[in-house]
Formats: sequence, C-alpha cells, structure tokens
Amino acid sequence: MQLRSDGPPALSVIRGLTYTEPCQVFNRWFLPTYQASFRWTGNRVDAEDATTWVFMNTIEPVHLPELVSVVDDVVADATLEAASRHWCDRYGVMRLRCAEISAFESGFAGRSGLTLEALVGGLSAEMRLVIVLRFLRKRNMSEIATQLGAPARTANALLLTALSRVAEGMGLDSAGCGDQAQAGQVAAFVADLIGWRRPLRFEATPSAWAALLAATHLQSAVAGNDLPAARFVRSLEESFEARRIARSRSLVTNLRIWSA
Repeated sequence: MQLRSDGPPALSVIRGLTYTEPCQVFNRWFLPTYQASFRWTGNRVDAEDATTWVFMNTIEPVHLPELVSVVDDVVADATLEAASRHWCDRYGVMRLRCAEISAFESGFAGRSGLTLEALVGGLSAEMRLVIVLRFLRKRNMSEIATQLGAPARTANALLLTALSRVAEGMGLDSAGCGDQAQAGQVAAFVADLIGWRRPLRFEATPSAWAALLAATHLQSAVAGNDLPAARFVRSLEESFEARRIARSRSLVTNLRIWSA
C-alpha cells in the first residue's frame, strides 16, 4: 500500500522529523485512519466515508514540507472530527457529547483499539455469553434468549444491557442499563453491523448512543473486521494521487503567470 509519486520513491520520513511528500503522509496514516474510523462506526461503508473525508478535506491541503508532529496532529484531529460528524449528522448526537470520542482516544494514544477480551472482561458470565453469541457466533436474539432460559420478548433488552455494561467498562456514560425504549433499534443496529450492512439512521438517545459505541468497538475487535477492502485502498489512493497532481499543476501554472 505505497502511494506513487513522481521521481524517486519516498520510502521514509527524513530523519523522522519532516514529511516532504504527500505519499509519505498517505502511507503512514491510511491504515490507522481507516481502523480508527471503523472502531467508531462499526461498518465498512461509513468507515470508508470517514477516511475519505479525512484525506480529501484535511490532509491534501497541508503544505509540505512540514514537521511530522504538526501533520500527525492534523490527521489525528481530523479522524476524530470525522467520527464526531458521523454521529452528529446521522444519529442526532449532540456535538458536546461527541467530545467523549476525543477523551476516550486520548487515553489510548499510541495504542491500538481494545481487544475483545478487554471489552468483555468486566462482564458477568451471562452478559459475556450474550456478546460472544451475538458478535462471534452471530446467533439471532431469540436463539440467545432460549440458550439463556429467558423469555424471547426480552432478547433485545438482554443485548442492550450487555452493551451498556461494555460501554461502562469503556468509561462511557451509559446511564445505567440504557434506555430500553430504543432496545429494538439498538438490536437492529447490531444486526446490520454483523451482517456487513450500513445501519439505518435514527435519533439515538444518550444511553442508546453509548450502547451503539460499544457495539462498534466490539465489531472492530473481531479479528480481521477492521481491515479495509482492497478496492477501497486502490480507489482512495488513485483519487488522492489525482488531486495531488492537479494541485501541483495548478501551482506551477500560477507561478508561471506570476513570473510573466
């Protein structure tokens, strides 16, 4: 996954201090940006949208050469902004509440996302089983309720409670066991995630939002889920390169006009 550039290939950042070519930024940040976007959205389509937004609207205009620390901060901030925009625009979550995303990420700076074991580590045996059966075994909720010996009508409530407990373990404000009024919508959201579909949008209550974030992190923690599709890598690479070339030509033209 090396972005092409004119002239000799840019194989590394000079002495680890300065980015000199856009391809260096792309090659360094594409995968971390996509994986962070997947953690906060839980599905490929939205993760691809967020990643594209970061590279096309934030990284591309950065003037190089520039210090690595400066560019890295820009990319990191843009990635969190893309995640916040996703929840604000598509689920009606207040911008102030989305600050929890930045607070959570700052606690894991320089580290990868939480593992599945870490996410379910503080759960009771029953809640852990709900999560494993739904996200790993992909059992439907009625089957899970039957296995637990619970009434089928309480299946969605079981899942919401388990997700709320995961959210609490992540340090998110889940308001106890969550708003059971949105248990069906949260269950449908999870069904779309594990079915590799973009979930339907709805106005999420604060407690339901915490459960949705727990679900996106659980989906991301399943091995292999947060790897980008090859066709997306090629598409974004080509788009990023095309815009870089167009911008370079524009600068040359402007310079010639000014020189004349």
